[in-house]
This record gives sequence, C-alpha cells and structure tokens, in this order.
Amino acid sequence: FAMRRPKGAQGQQLTGWLTEEQAFALLSEAIKLDMEFGALCTVLLYTGCRLSEPLKLTCDDVNLAGSEFFVRTTKNGDPRRVFLPLTAITALANHPRGLDRKDERVFRFTKSGALYDLLKVAAKNAGVVLPKREAFHVFRHTYATWMRRHAGADLDTLVGTRAWKSRQSAQRYMHMVTSEESQRAALLPAPKKVG
Repeated sequence: FAMRRPKGAQGQQLTGWLTEEQAFALLSEAIKLDMEFGALCTVLLYTGCRLSEPLKLTCDDVNLAGSEFFVRTTKNGDPRRVFLPLTAITALANHPRGLDRKDERVFRFTKSGALYDLLKVAAKNAGVVLPKREAFHVFRHTYATWMRRHAGADLDTLVGTRAWKSRQSAQRYMHMVTSEESQRAALLPAPKKVG
C-alpha cells in the first residue's frame, strides 16, 4: 500500500517574478540605499542563486576574470560554479569594499530582519509590490522567467544551470512563455477580410 501526499502537501508553489521595469527600478533603489546591498540584489537577479549562497561567498570564491563564483555548499548539499553575466560582474567589480579581502565574506549582510527591511524599503521606493512570502526569492523566479523569455531556456537548460537539481523543481517556470506548440495556432485558417 503506497501512501500518497494530500493535494497541496508540499505547500503553494511561489512563482512571482518582476518585469524588466520593476527589476531595474528595484535595483536602482537598492543601490541608492546601500551600494553593497545593490550589488547583492544584482547578483541574485542575474545568477538565480538562493539568498544564502552569495551571503556565504568569500572573496576567494569569486573569479571575475573567469566570469564565475564558486558556491561551496548549495541547499542540495552540492557545490557548484555559478556563471556571472556582465551586469553581475560590474556590480561585484564596483563593490564598495572591494574583493581583495582574501577569505573574508563578499557581503557583510546576514539573513536577518534588517536585510529584509532593506528590500522592503527599496521596493517601496521603487513603487514595486513584491509578491507575498517571496522577498529575495523573487530574484530567483525572475532569473528563471527571464531565462525562459529572453534566453530561450527550456526545462533542460534551466536544470543545466545547476540552480535547480531536477526537471520537477524547474517545471514551475514552464508557464512563463507560450509554448512552441501553442504558437502553431497562428497557422489556423481565418476568415478572409471582406470589404
């Protein structure tokens, strides 16, 4: 006899994300509040990392010339290399305390109410309403959504970034773009224009 979890036992899947206008306004306000906080938010947006990952980074883990940093332990317990797009490289290169601090942590922040308050203030100043219960995780969802919409990433590509361990965990982002299959509706016959 196999036990089944009741519907909803895994909780509600959160999939809120930011438009480009919202994300850029939020980053701008985050930078105005605190440059280091702005760099953290930029790294989160452009890498799809969970908040805990960049908070644990040491300066030795960052390789700007190689466009990457090394996460020693992820939520899944696995280490991974994270690609840094130019926007994230620029944010880290302009880090107000620099990255030449040997084995010190890159970001001075800890996962705390003060950090979440900074995000709330930046969002309010940007006129952005963050999805409920998502806070910093909205950057991860935005990364996945933008990867789908702008970079053409499919399910295997999202899993291939190693930000998600399985196809099942990345599956929630598939609804973010219209499928190739549904776009075939453009080929359906339509009435000829009269007149």
